[in-house]
Amino acid sequence: MTTLTIIKDDKFVSVDGEGLTLATVVLPSNVHAVQFDGANGKIEYNDGTANEAITSISDYSTITDDHATLKSANTTAASDAATTQTALEATYGWKRQYDATNKYASVEDQLDQQYHDAVDSTTTWKDAIAVVKAAHPK
Repeated sequence: MTTLTIIKDDKFVSVDGEGLTLATVVLPSNVHAVQFDGANGKIEYNDGTANEAITSISDYSTITDDHATLKSANTTAASDAATTQTALEATYGWKRQYDATNKYASVEDQLDQQYHDAVDSTTTWKDAIAVVKAAHPK
């Protein structure tokens, strides 16, 4: 059975333990919260009215549908972001900057290499760049 918690003023809705903040939660003005454990529940009021027992959440289907829609959108967005990240990590540019074994040195280290190459007549910087470019060609 589905569990449900709705906190109207916070626009917080939890369905089966997954809590989300919805854009709107439409309930009567004197309702503070709705809680349902899968079999029984209660409506809590903010105006001194005694809590009301409930045995079904069918009256809240619009809210649970909104929760399901937002949950699906969040899942799709996360999947799209992961796909984008995976595609980015496959590019030579990303690998040249972040690969664990062959990546460019920091800008500071490269500038230091260039300085020492000029002063000492070496090719340390050029050689280091060539290794990275060879490891991750265009």
